[in-house]
Amino acid sequence: MASLPSSQEDGKYTINIINSEIETVVIGDGNSVNNYCRCLQYPKHSTVSGSSRTTTRRTAVYHDGGESRRIKRKETKIRFTQRRFWDNSKLPSKNMSDESDEDSYYSRCGPEIFPSVSGERDCAFEKSMKRFHIILNRLHCLRDNGNFEDFTNVVDGMLMNSKGDLELELLILLEKSVIVSDQNDLENAEAMVIEALSKLKNSEAKVKMRDYLLTMAHVYLNAIYRRQYKHGKAASTIAVAKQVLPKSQNETTRFVKAQILYEMASNLTIYINSVPLHLSARKKLVEQSKHYMRQCIDLSIELDGGNVYIKEHQFGLLKLASLDLNCDTRAAREQITSDKCIADAQTYLREVQEKCKDEMSERLKIQFLRAKSDLNYRLGEFKTAQSEASQALSLAETLGFNLEIIPIRERLQDISKLITSTEMMSLEPSLEGGSVNSLSSSAAT
Repeated sequence: MASLPSSQEDGKYTINIINSEIETVVIGDGNSVNNYCRCLQYPKHSTVSGSSRTTTRRTAVYHDGGESRRIKRKETKIRFTQRRFWDNSKLPSKNMSDESDEDSYYSRCGPEIFPSVSGERDCAFEKSMKRFHIILNRLHCLRDNGNFEDFTNVVDGMLMNSKGDLELELLILLEKSVIVSDQNDLENAEAMVIEALSKLKNSEAKVKMRDYLLTMAHVYLNAIYRRQYKHGKAASTIAVAKQVLPKSQNETTRFVKAQILYEMASNLTIYINSVPLHLSARKKLVEQSKHYMRQCIDLSIELDGGNVYIKEHQFGLLKLASLDLNCDTRAAREQITSDKCIADAQTYLREVQEKCKDEMSERLKIQFLRAKSDLNYRLGEFKTAQSEASQALSLAETLGFNLEIIPIRERLQDISKLITSTEMMSLEPSLEGGSVNSLSSSAAT
């Protein structure tokens, strides 16, 4: 810790930090701040137009040794500026191989993703991480809207402009695996993730983003195993994802932690729906799944609107509604759902509709329509449920979200049977009444 010599004059303090290398500053309230690009403010006395005013000069010292100074008035405390997220609309649409353009963008882009234990930044890692997020922001938007052809064209262009870039190659291979999984080719998607892991393991070159790639590979692999109902493999895979980052960085970030929590909640949800459980055991697992998903939603909301494209909070609300409605399997749809669960599900769906109506991706629309169909199924509004499920099916088939198709078709089959059954039951009394009238008429004749 650097010692800051000070002097007192007329009750005011001057702190001299010239030629001092500051590792940690401890301020009056006990907070400590490391030497990463923080702005220190210290008082400088001056007299302005006959009245004594205290002005503050703020100096930010950067890793390259440069300084940026500006004057701020009426400040007598040491304060530290906080990072603000930039709006997604400010993300540039540009060629990722243009390093000179990237440098200016990196200076103002993005939250910390994987800070080191000491708090000091690895500049090369930071640059790679921000580069990844610029790429992912673009790709994930295309993916969630079903623009798979545009997705392919974009990644092919990136690879063409950055030949020999192993990090980029592995990142794109992993992102392609998600598209293939959405198209319900789970075996091929699994093979792509395993290929990426193999290349990462066998690479002799230093891969700055190794931990990130390793973690996200296991997150994506978990999603594939979950969809294949391989509960044991899914559990062990997400456990690896949780362990990788703490070993090398001593901290998982909000971004990756949100992904992991989403998968943990989803693992429990699909397990609940596919394994016969005692009522008390099911209730316990449902609450655990909701706990993970709520944590995910909180983290996702914190990050949304910054430089990171993340929509887990939107999909997470639909997952919470799905847990309450319990309509994911035929066996589940035959069970009774409490009024409270239905009311809670309505609340979640209303929140999605109100907060996401202007930014709802095509994937979210499909899942929202399916959830609305489940809600109306539980309310006994079978015609409305049928209409909403049909819209979801049409959208999934048009865009190529094949993974969504079979579950929606099964819902439509069950709803159609219920509608037919209900109509037949409503016709029976009138048929019986008509038969009696006919006989009476004959007897009279």
